Amino acid sequence: MPVIPPTVLKKLYVKGSLRSEETGFAFDLKNLIAPATITAVAGLDANGGRIDDSFMTILPPSGNPRPADRISPSTPLEFPVGVVVTLQVADKPLESGQHDLMLHVTIKEIGSLSIPISDSVG
Repeated sequence: MPVIPPTVLKKLYVKGSLRSEETGFAFDLKNLIAPATITAVAGLDANGGRIDDSFMTILPPSGNPRPADRISPSTPLEFPVGVVVTLQVADKPLESGQHDLMLHVTIKEIGSLSIPISDSVG
């Protein structure tokens, strides 16, 4: 399977979209690479800890929220080029400052990917 360098994967994150919310935090991803089929969300590394997929929800442009733990090979999430999705994380809100995250997903066409996210919250 092809390998996508972290510098390319980093471009999936919409810079400046990391934000605290009342029930946790959220950020946006935009597919600029190729049509993809997400078959699993394997968790998120955030600020030295691991957040399980059961605490994450993906909001596609259709507006129909998809719990990340319900994305599977039999119930995948299509991620076409040019589409922006929001990932909401039910965790404590982020404090102001710099945050480094790593989103782990499985893509049908490529395999496992780790998407680096580095941004600050105001």
